[in-house]
Formats: sequence, C-alpha cells, structure tokens
Amino acid sequence: MRVLITGSSGQLGATIAEQLAVKHEPVGIDRIPGKWTQHIVDISNRTTLFYLAKGMDAIIHIASLHHPHIATHSQQSFIETNVTGTLNLLEAGLQAGIQRFVYTSTTSLYGHAIVPSGQAVWVTEDLQPRPRDIYDHTKIMAEKLCYHFALHMGLPTICLRVGRFFAQPPDLLAIYRLYRGVDVRDVAAAHMLAVTNQQIHCDTFNIAARSPFQQSDTTQLFHNVPVVLRRYVPDIDQLFARYDWQLPAKIDRVYAIQKAEQMLGYQPAYNFTEFIAEYEATLPSQH
Repeated sequence: MRVLITGSSGQLGATIAEQLAVKHEPVGIDRIPGKWTQHIVDISNRTTLFYLAKGMDAIIHIASLHHPHIATHSQQSFIETNVTGTLNLLEAGLQAGIQRFVYTSTTSLYGHAIVPSGQAVWVTEDLQPRPRDIYDHTKIMAEKLCYHFALHMGLPTICLRVGRFFAQPPDLLAIYRLYRGVDVRDVAAAHMLAVTNQQIHCDTFNIAARSPFQQSDTTQLFHNVPVVLRRYVPDIDQLFARYDWQLPAKIDRVYAIQKAEQMLGYQPAYNFTEFIAEYEATLPSQH
C-alpha cells in the first residue's frame, strides 16, 4: 500500500512512516526536510498535491498549525493551513481514488467541555466540543470536512483525536500517562490501524494511553487524587518519593479510549507502568 503522509518530518509523521515502511510504502511530504520526507511541499499547493496523490492508496494528514503557533501566526494562517489544506488533500485524495483518509485531530478541541465542575470530566467521543481558540475551531472544521467527504462523496475517513505526546519533564509525563497523555509510538500504531482498516466508513476516535481509572472515580479524582492513585498504583508514594516527584493535587479529565480499543483494535503498549520502566532504564546504575 502506498501512503502519502503530510508532516512527515515531524516527530509523529516520522514515527508513522517508520512503522509503515515495514510492510508498506510511505511517501512523505513536509515544508522542511526529514528522513522520511521525499517532497518539500506546502499543503496549500493544490497542483502539487493532486499530482502527488496519483497512485496513492491512502493519505495520512498530520501537517497542522498547533496551539503554540497562536502566538506567531495569524488566524488567516490557521484557516489556510488547517482547514483549506485539509480540503485540498481531501479533494486530491478523492480524485486519486484513495481507499482511506486518516486525519490527525486533537483532544484539545473539546476545549471548554473539559473544564471540570465538581468532578473530573470523563471524555468520550460523544462529548460535545466547546472550542477555546482558533486552533480548536480549525481542527473541528477539518473534522467536519472529513465527515462531509465520507458521507456525501464516499471517501472513507477516520479522525484520530490524539492526546498529549510532546516532550515534558518526566514527572508530568508519568502522571499524564494515567489520564491524558500518550506515547508517540502508540499514536503511530493507531494511525497504522486506521489507515489499514477496511470496515469503518467514517468515525472519530480518542487516542491516549490506557487509563486505569473508571468513570466511577471522577468525583474522587477531582477531590482526593492520592486515594485513587493508591488504589490503582499501590506503590505510587514510594515511586514518586524516589524521584522527588509530587503527586498531583487533582486530575481534571480522563480521556476514554474504549471506542478505539473496541472498533480499531487499538492496544496502547506504552502506558504508565511501561513509562516508569523505560524511565528507570535511562537512569545511571546505583552500584
């Protein structure tokens, strides 16, 4: 299968291309060079996109302006990149007769809907987004374009609402793996499952690490986190004390991934326990 990947020089795009290359042929495009990028292209360049889409079996569309770009880019730039760029790729894919379009969306678009009120928010795909900024708005618009092309033009699309995976201090990464974060390798695996799926015509999935928490924990998570943490990770006090990490004061949301597990076969392999094991393996030996 030949797969066009936008944003192939980025961390996620490169990880997806590496996983795809085992059995498929990734063709990467980006505005900057990278190991997996064959073509330096801006997704506003419709002519080139239509040319490159020919002969492709699928498109994975990652390229995007992100939340930090709000400080450096205009709202018009967000529209042109995140919305018009997505439209260009959908049209190119449709004309090329691709079998699957995968869009990399974000859990950020839930926006104000994940602001807690007395208990942590249990975030499923049914939670109605309440966008906070131009980034959230454009990601929602891009998802709606994907649905439009699926439902009205017959182009199979899957949108993946991805949790946080960028670099942060290890104590934050550890805690985030319990409720909102995800390893980039698991995000790439989810894209692999989506791009090769032949049953789903159009759907949206949350992609995050597997949380140990249950929906019945949401009130306690907001008011008494240590009790819940000790229930699921009995040695968490000793573990955090060892590295001089602090337990969080509260947890405000939990990204639920049951839908992706059931329908996509998504099985995140790098959850809290695995993160701790990998972190400990990087530390100097205590001899």
